[in-house]
Amino acid sequence: MSYAVGDVGTLAEIQEWARSNKVDTTTIELMNQTNDILDHVPFRESNTYKGHETRLRTGLPEIYFRQLYRGTPISKSQYSRVVEGIGILEGRMELDVLEKQLYQSSFGAYRLSEGKAFMEALRQKAATLFFYGDHAKLADEFDGFATRYCDLNNPHVIDASEFTYGSNNEDEANEDGETGLTSMYLVAWGPDSAHGIFPKDSVGGLKHTDLGTYTTTDNEGRKLEVIADLWSWSLGLCVRDWRSVVRICNIKTKYLANTLTGTLANATSESSKVSSTREDGWINLKDLTIIAKSKIPAGMRNRAVWYCNPQVLAGLEIQSSDTKNVHLHYGEYFGVQNVPAIHSRPVFECECITNNEERVTAGGSYPEKNSQQ
Repeated sequence: MSYAVGDVGTLAEIQEWARSNKVDTTTIELMNQTNDILDHVPFRESNTYKGHETRLRTGLPEIYFRQLYRGTPISKSQYSRVVEGIGILEGRMELDVLEKQLYQSSFGAYRLSEGKAFMEALRQKAATLFFYGDHAKLADEFDGFATRYCDLNNPHVIDASEFTYGSNNEDEANEDGETGLTSMYLVAWGPDSAHGIFPKDSVGGLKHTDLGTYTTTDNEGRKLEVIADLWSWSLGLCVRDWRSVVRICNIKTKYLANTLTGTLANATSESSKVSSTREDGWINLKDLTIIAKSKIPAGMRNRAVWYCNPQVLAGLEIQSSDTKNVHLHYGEYFGVQNVPAIHSRPVFECECITNNEERVTAGGSYPEKNSQQ
């Protein structure tokens, strides 16, 4: 492997890290994110080495009336075959063996600290793939929820623009150059609805391999010995029943901010609170979540979980914090206390859900890819 600046830990970095630990300072993980989805996904071993193959029933057999001395016509159901892909994520770290000899007392702790950073990077990448993975754009990726639910012709894709008061549908980039559009996702996890997958005949989850010491080359082709670690995670997403997911798209974060400002700064009474929040682009998240929940089949609703980014979560909590509101409460879900729940469905935060989504429109078909009759 040849090196570029910043790819490997340098002597100066390890020395600085060692100095920090002598004065009892720790690394503040500013790059860490909250992506609760990774704690909820149920994983299953795939049934083929190339991915996970599943059959979806698309039609029921015909049923006939039986008559005396007359036979019953033969009928059968119809189905589609869907193959879900698996992505392989890897991260590799190499450190010069000389660094271990020079900083024996601190080297192990530094190596462990770097390992935590690699694990967090893998978690963020995996969480992003569950929402935004797109096999058509990058063959190594699997399709995420946003890629699968990307058309308003799909009855499980709801346009938040239709529930935004006093606004137009013209998209304006924010000061960071983002579209300012985001989504909420309602997912009913389960073995027959939506779940994660890992390769056949393997063990699921994030893996670490100590590669030990080996010889590599620098940028000029000169050999050196390094100590290496490898972190890997092979995973995919299988949506067996498309009805188990609902996406509320085209949520303008600009108007979420306006809603929060109007509620906190301008409201002096209960009546003025309602009018102020509805003036400029108030987004009716309450009605949106009710409609989305109702689209999930009754047998799956008790498993449904909401995912949104921090801005949407704040807007949802403030809109639902009215003393007369009986739809929001806080409880314990997945072993976590004080989780907000709207209509008895917990709402979890995923920072990987961006404010830079493309506007979802009606155009084309939405059925699952790679299906065969």
